[in-house]
Amino acid sequence: MNIAVQSYAICALAMLSACSPVRRLTEGDRFLDRVEINAEDGTKLAQIGPYYDVLRQQPNTRFLGIRLPLQIHLMVRPVALSTAQDRRLAKGKPEGGLRWWLANRMGEPPVLYDSYLAERSRLNLAALAQQMGFLDATCGLRIDSIEAQRARLEFVLDEGNRWTIQSCNWSTEGSGLNTNRLTFDPVRLVGEPFDVRQLESIRSTIARSFRNSGYPSVQASHVAFVADTVGRVNEKHVALTVELLPFDYTDKGAPVPHQLTRFGEVDWACQERLNGHVPCIEAEVVEFLLAVDSGMLFNERVLQDTYRRLSNVPGISRVEMPGSMRDQGEGNVFYDVDVELELNERIDLTAEAQMIRSDARYGPIGSIGFRNNNLRGKADAFELALTGGIVSTRPFSYTGDALVPNSGTWSISSTYSTLGIPPLSLGRLRPSNQARTELALNWGREVRPEYARDAASFAYGFSYIENPERESKLRVTPLEFRYSDITPEAQFAEWLMQQANPILEGRFVDYTSLASKLGWSSKWERESSHGRWRFDAEWTGMGLHALAAPLGLRQGEGEAYLLGGIPFAHYVRGDGEWTYGRSVGGWGSLHGRVKAGYAAVGTNMDVLPFDRAFFAGGANGVRGWSVRDLGPGFAKQDVLDAGYVPGVGDVQLDVGLEFRKELTDVFEAAWFTDAGNVWIHQTSSSSPAKEVEFTMRSLAWGAGLGLRFDFEFFLLRLDGALRLYDPSRGANERWIGQASPRGMVHLGIGHPF
Repeated sequence: MNIAVQSYAICALAMLSACSPVRRLTEGDRFLDRVEINAEDGTKLAQIGPYYDVLRQQPNTRFLGIRLPLQIHLMVRPVALSTAQDRRLAKGKPEGGLRWWLANRMGEPPVLYDSYLAERSRLNLAALAQQMGFLDATCGLRIDSIEAQRARLEFVLDEGNRWTIQSCNWSTEGSGLNTNRLTFDPVRLVGEPFDVRQLESIRSTIARSFRNSGYPSVQASHVAFVADTVGRVNEKHVALTVELLPFDYTDKGAPVPHQLTRFGEVDWACQERLNGHVPCIEAEVVEFLLAVDSGMLFNERVLQDTYRRLSNVPGISRVEMPGSMRDQGEGNVFYDVDVELELNERIDLTAEAQMIRSDARYGPIGSIGFRNNNLRGKADAFELALTGGIVSTRPFSYTGDALVPNSGTWSISSTYSTLGIPPLSLGRLRPSNQARTELALNWGREVRPEYARDAASFAYGFSYIENPERESKLRVTPLEFRYSDITPEAQFAEWLMQQANPILEGRFVDYTSLASKLGWSSKWERESSHGRWRFDAEWTGMGLHALAAPLGLRQGEGEAYLLGGIPFAHYVRGDGEWTYGRSVGGWGSLHGRVKAGYAAVGTNMDVLPFDRAFFAGGANGVRGWSVRDLGPGFAKQDVLDAGYVPGVGDVQLDVGLEFRKELTDVFEAAWFTDAGNVWIHQTSSSSPAKEVEFTMRSLAWGAGLGLRFDFEFFLLRLDGALRLYDPSRGANERWIGQASPRGMVHLGIGHPF
């Protein structure tokens, strides 16, 4: 990394840190410099977790020890800000503008000490400790204001001993509820801390379980926890009773029990069809998607499933499902459901603009389209779209990096999707799988500094959800035909010829492909963490290769088999990704990713096509390197004569870890570290040298800092990383400090993972 750039960055941080937070305070104001929560013996409590979440005032956010958002706020002159807002007000505009955005959205005004809020924080800390089971907790407040116009607060929290649950039993008298229908056993709480927050969560869970077991009238307010602490002060024990309350009480005080309920009449109607504007979805389709059956035991989850399935139909814009109780006497209680469907307009004309983000492409892409949301009334849709844009893409090798728009891309695509998997009837499928089939036809052209690429494809595939709770989706594409034609620019063609490298040329050959694909993805979410799994595989040329000889697809002896006069692709490729995110108290969030890929070519190809190979580095990879500036393996970037291409491989491994901290509503900082590379495996027909084959010692490693700016419609990211371990250098120069440091600054859109 350029030493001058580092110097400018250090000077900028020094100038920011020199701005005093008290220079604009009026007389009597005090800047809130520090807030601590300590135990009675002076031990500092961890500065993460629930205690800091209930403070009514916290100091200004710090980044690398500097109150960066505050310093940004102080850079805006109050007079200039006030004048700008007055001008906006005179024009009838709301509060806003660049100065206001810098001062109040990206920046953060100084936090001033407020005695009322400090007292409220003290009471909140004591109350929270008591909710967590420290029933004897007390909290004091010490204010240090020795330094002029600054205040430092110390909350002294004496938690005392934590109370635990000694016993826990049901009390169901008069409720009419049968606890045998639940999986929850109150005995499991015995020995646990008497944490009111946990009990509140359990209360909601119990009520929801009853609603899923035939009792629609049960709400969280019908579940109460009664704690008995009498005579148990010395042991710090609590006798707990889970009390289930009746639905209501009569005027004379008699309990009205909850009634076991079944679904009664289930009716549905299309609102737009009644007006004659849009034809409704066919009855067969709607009845297939309805999970509610007359006579079945009431279940709230079934209603939610029905709502979700109907909402996913392209032609339906809104679903309403009002219900009513009906008592037939003699214990026969029914819940009638009316499903009201509001349809989209049948024909849509769409226009969309977005910023594409990939490892090597940035820029605006626009599209216009025509969409029929209800083609035949079978929950099917047809769409025709024209897409185009001008993007920035890094040229392959013979020129330097480029951040200015240097490439164009446009395409025409048509897609037809329908419910189910024809020719199978809907009756042979499970509604919960939400199966959909798609036919897609696409033609696109990409013009880059090195070459122009025309590509056409046709695909038939289907998808279905195998676990709705985790959004686990399986995507199967039995048939995808793809054609790729590359026309190199004169300068690039000459460069390829000068290299005299058949492997390099093989990356840029025309090809046809008759492929099959399989993909699976799944999400999971817990109280404070979430994650995602993804796996994709594709294989092409296997069947064609087996039939090539009988069909006479070979042009000449010893040459590749041809399909339509062009060699057909022959390879297998798979890649997967695991991502993880977890909130870390009130400090921020931790995110991680592991990504891996592997590909192998068959006898009809020398190497993978350039657009199907793996790449390392870039804004979404190992961020100490530009995309395709890393690998394969230990390879340096001047290895073209060795029989392989820099930065391109058949095997990939990418690991990333990132800690993100929100500084303001629109300003976020991140600390990250990445490791990874690409390699060429031994079975590759390119017969690679040992230095580009897989070994853990060739894993590149980098770390750095990032700033993110949330503009609501997209997130702009600026990441700077240093190379901690660079496998492309000599054996004694790979670790940072052994040679001059190197790194990279990336401009990205969206989070890297």
